[in-house]
Amino acid sequence: MDYVSSPNLRNTLLVNGFWRSGTTWLQQTLVDAMDAKSLFEPFSPAAGHQWDQLGRPVSEASRNVYMPLSDNCLTPRDRIKLHLALRGVGTHGYTHFLRHSGNRAWSRALVVKFTQLGFVLDEVADTHHVPIIHIRRNPAAIYASFKETDWSWRFEDVRFKQTYSLQDFTKGTAEYERADTLLRFDKSPVHRLAALWSLSERAAQQSIISGKAHLVRYEDIVGQGPGILNRLNISSVNIASNDTASPVTNSGRETLTVTERLNDWKKRLTRSEIDCIKSVSKDLFPDNGYFQALPSPLGEDRSKIG
Repeated sequence: MDYVSSPNLRNTLLVNGFWRSGTTWLQQTLVDAMDAKSLFEPFSPAAGHQWDQLGRPVSEASRNVYMPLSDNCLTPRDRIKLHLALRGVGTHGYTHFLRHSGNRAWSRALVVKFTQLGFVLDEVADTHHVPIIHIRRNPAAIYASFKETDWSWRFEDVRFKQTYSLQDFTKGTAEYERADTLLRFDKSPVHRLAALWSLSERAAQQSIISGKAHLVRYEDIVGQGPGILNRLNISSVNIASNDTASPVTNSGRETLTVTERLNDWKKRLTRSEIDCIKSVSKDLFPDNGYFQALPSPLGEDRSKIG
């Protein structure tokens, strides 16, 4: 049915953000407001996607958080699947995760969610000309959420050495520098999450600055309500300020107050975990908006990693 209905599409939005940042909730909110059909995580292994780039044994966890480090890393198969997804065509039942009404299959509006595209938003915007909404959340809160997530895989089992090898990249390219950085922080779960978040968010920030993506912060939506999405002016639909939990919200968090939702990571993480996230994020993404780096006394430029 997706193939048949795809020519009817007139309004497509792409939702992007790091895992546990509120991407599913944001997609659901937009789908309901626009009466749109959804396409959920077409590049997820659960949706049958095979990363041809991974020619070595890879754990389920590592495969799930693999991100192409630049548009040069996208294979022809990836590009075809991306094109189909942005036309509303899902190649696996998992991509229909949020679809609850058969009538929306014929909707002229589509909201697609990809978490793995943080490094290639420029390519997506230039090639497919779709509005992109990127949602950002405090990495410490993300790590705390991951520690309590009951998925079939755990971030604790991710290993960058399984997914990235410097031999696969040309020295001096953005993808080489990013892989080199990730491998340097391939030490512990908290190091890995902080590094991948920092590098992908830094790349997304470049797309936001250039006007190819729109930024919304998880903390602003929680604090002010989803109605603030209307300020983005990328849809003619007025979004109501309701606050319904998404299907992947961790159990027990649906009834938390705003203050608890935004700050309880401080109680759920150890001091060493918080310090590690602060240190890595300030090092790799100084303008991260959560933990600010102090100016270098020598005026050193720390912006080499894109």
